[in-house]
Amino acid sequence: MTLSGNQVRAIVGAQWRAWLNQGPKAQWAMWLVYLIWYGFASTLAWAAATVLPEIKESARLMQIVELVLLAGLLYWQVIPLMLASAGMALDLKRLLVYPVEPSNLFLIEVLLRLSTGMEVCIVLSGVSVGLWSRPDVPVWGPLFFVPYLAFNMVLSAGIRDLLARLMAKRGIRELVVLGLVTLSALPQLLLMMFPPEQWRGQQVFGFLDRIPTMPLPWTVTAHAALGDGAAWAAPLAVLWLAGGLWFGFRQFIKGLTWDGQETPKPAAPEPAVSSRSDGLIEKLYRAPSLLFRDPLAMLIEKELRFLSRAPRFRLIFFMGFSFGLIIWFPLAFREGRQGGMMAENFLVWVSLYATLMLGDVLFWNCFGFDRQAVQAYFIVPVRFSTILIAKNLAAVFFLLLEVSLVALACSLFRVEVTPDKVLEAFAVTLLVSLMLLAVGNLMSVRYPRPADPSSSWRNASGGKVQFLLLVIYPVISVPVALAYLARYGFGTDLAFYSALGCGYLVAGITYWVSMESAVEYATRSQETAIAALSSNEGPFGG
Repeated sequence: MTLSGNQVRAIVGAQWRAWLNQGPKAQWAMWLVYLIWYGFASTLAWAAATVLPEIKESARLMQIVELVLLAGLLYWQVIPLMLASAGMALDLKRLLVYPVEPSNLFLIEVLLRLSTGMEVCIVLSGVSVGLWSRPDVPVWGPLFFVPYLAFNMVLSAGIRDLLARLMAKRGIRELVVLGLVTLSALPQLLLMMFPPEQWRGQQVFGFLDRIPTMPLPWTVTAHAALGDGAAWAAPLAVLWLAGGLWFGFRQFIKGLTWDGQETPKPAAPEPAVSSRSDGLIEKLYRAPSLLFRDPLAMLIEKELRFLSRAPRFRLIFFMGFSFGLIIWFPLAFREGRQGGMMAENFLVWVSLYATLMLGDVLFWNCFGFDRQAVQAYFIVPVRFSTILIAKNLAAVFFLLLEVSLVALACSLFRVEVTPDKVLEAFAVTLLVSLMLLAVGNLMSVRYPRPADPSSSWRNASGGKVQFLLLVIYPVISVPVALAYLARYGFGTDLAFYSALGCGYLVAGITYWVSMESAVEYATRSQETAIAALSSNEGPFGG
């Protein structure tokens, strides 16, 4: 069967109609977020179109274009992995029952890779305008950005399918995440070794001059775009595109025969006596029964067991403290360990970052992983407030565990962590988490959305929730900011903890009021919530 445009239009049209059926209330927020974000990308494109015609030296122009192309490739391929979100993609399990050629599905998958790199397309359009304004650049030169964009799209499709299979294998998934953490640490380590305030234009370009020219994708594309050595650069650019197409299609075909489930370990006979580690984990699961009575203890135990086994949650939990250390460490200690606000509160910064990372799986859509099973909550003789409290207590447990791991990691990296700072990190994190739970309970019942716990690269929150977070996060941070202002103004920890205690009072009242509102709304709109959590996401996944 040849490539059928009708099949492509039918699949894309189905997703487009599903997206429009969300209603105008869910669309205006996403459009506003898109306007702000892509407006920033358009500003960068305008800057490139303005600055590039003013560069006199052709060698400097070549280096700048190479750096822009390299930055675009890294943004397109690495940033989605660091955010544990691979943008829009085909959900093949819903499409394999239809008589559609694999080449058609691969075409759609490649086109959807624009959802993770549209910013790069906008910036390169500004670079193209800037190059066309120069008399020394051929008119056909910037057209080589098109195969470079296509190379990024097919490469992104192949990487996503490859990682989707690797992340489904126990043991290998943790190694893949560790590799991504190590890869993301390289730019931060370079910033520590060469702080930006020490950069000089001639020093940077002098360093670039010593790097030998290699036929890498961004290098050959820059030479072809500027018309410098196009006779050898253009064929190499085409070869890189062909190689990326082969890699992407090969990984996509392998994904067609993959069932998408976590690879189980080989069956082994059960030992007569459980191992010590299994016994400790089992005691940890049953610990809520020592503090609470059923059904609350049973519900907390269910949340602990389920979340600790969900690949999506384990990925975010690991990224919370590992990526946090990598991101904040260079910013806090790049000038040495002489002190400073960020260095003194390093543990608090990383703990808050981990808390915000866990928001997608613990706060904003706490019924997403339950999906259709959420209807059991309205059938069993248990108050809905008890179910929400159980989910909240499980979330607090994982937050405390996350902060403990952050403190342990800081100690291993020889970052000075005093008992006072550990106490401060726990106090601040608990205050922020209490506010997050108060708002998250309302969002979970008002904007429920089904989420696949086995999908490591899919967001659990909708677009409207993502927009509301832009407003919620600054409001939630006000009590913490006031506490630090009190310490700065009065110069004592007593003032800090007194202000923090006032913040706990406000957060407690907010939590109590939001709990009643969430229970009332869930009881009144239970059919709507069940229908939303039971719905399918369509042929595409976000």
